[in-house]
Amino acid sequence: MNIKKIKNSINEVTRKRKKDSKPNAGIVVVKQDGDKYSVLCLVKHDGSLDITKGLKNKNESSLDAAVRETFEESGIFKLDFKWGLKSLTYGLGTVFVAETSQEPVILPNPESGKYEHVDYKWMSIDDAIKNENMKGYLIPALLWARKTILENRDIEI
Repeated sequence: MNIKKIKNSINEVTRKRKKDSKPNAGIVVVKQDGDKYSVLCLVKHDGSLDITKGLKNKNESSLDAAVRETFEESGIFKLDFKWGLKSLTYGLGTVFVAETSQEPVILPNPESGKYEHVDYKWMSIDDAIKNENMKGYLIPALLWARKTILENRDIEI
């Protein structure tokens, strides 16, 4: 990853922090694929890549919001927090990492009825980080998830 992309990611986080005034939470969802891990990337209407995340409800913990948003956006409810409940906070966002064996199902937003995502892709974390369509402000979350997995597993990502 080059310095320019890192600087752009930091600038995007800063802009997003100013724009979003509500705390949000999400999960970097991974799936074991043979001898390596793949990360769930949701595809937005404009082709950009996203992870499962969304705004916290009043009095909702970050973990509860992350699990709820993961289910609402992907239908995934089988989550194994095998690396613990460590989280990364970036701006107003909090992210966790969890493994699943489920395949996602793209669902409409339960409040608006609109689809926020049109598809999904399983990608290596490195490919997701390098992908020009990945939302820049999510790069720190993906890097953190990669580090968390590598510190605790003898498996490729």
